[in-house]
Amino acid sequence: MCTTHQTGHISRRGFATVAMAGVGLSLLPLRARAAAPCEALCITCIDYRTVDSAVRFLQSPRPDGLSLPRNYDMVALAGASLASFSTKFPGSVEALWNHVALARTLHTIKRVIVIDHRDCGAFEAEYERKPRNECEEYEWHRHAMLRMKALFDTRGWSRPPYNLGLDFYLMPKPGDDNVPRSLPLPYFQPAWMNLNQPCLEKT
Repeated sequence: MCTTHQTGHISRRGFATVAMAGVGLSLLPLRARAAAPCEALCITCIDYRTVDSAVRFLQSPRPDGLSLPRNYDMVALAGASLASFSTKFPGSVEALWNHVALARTLHTIKRVIVIDHRDCGAFEAEYERKPRNECEEYEWHRHAMLRMKALFDTRGWSRPPYNLGLDFYLMPKPGDDNVPRSLPLPYFQPAWMNLNQPCLEKT
């Protein structure tokens, strides 16, 4: 289980992340900075097998999806939640937090949606092995999400003036490597993650 020290204010590193986003904004044309607000930033894995299902999930009406057609920003980083702290892909870490800051500043997002998926090569690279079973794989993702949530809170995103929500989803194994690439594409619907619910099977 991951533990982090919680503070009552945004950390210096968190402040630097937000400040850097502000500096980046000053370099953007006025028209770009004036884009209309949107609901959320979605963070997904880069895996090509997940792309269409992630978009369909975001855009489809409930209960099959989140009913957010053209109402979200999107960024893909290896491992999704893992990218918030990965030791194997350190370049993704600052990229993830910078994108949260930028989406909040540019489009006044209200929440961050993170979609992990099973059979994820980024997690296997981080752990340097495959999971022993589905329960252990679930716990890898749950612990990564808990760690990202702790970092999210420490950086101040869940508190005023940002007040961003944070939701996690886990997609089932998105097919084999030969998953069809022609229409109609299969749909692998992500499931909402209850981070307080560990896998009940032995890992």
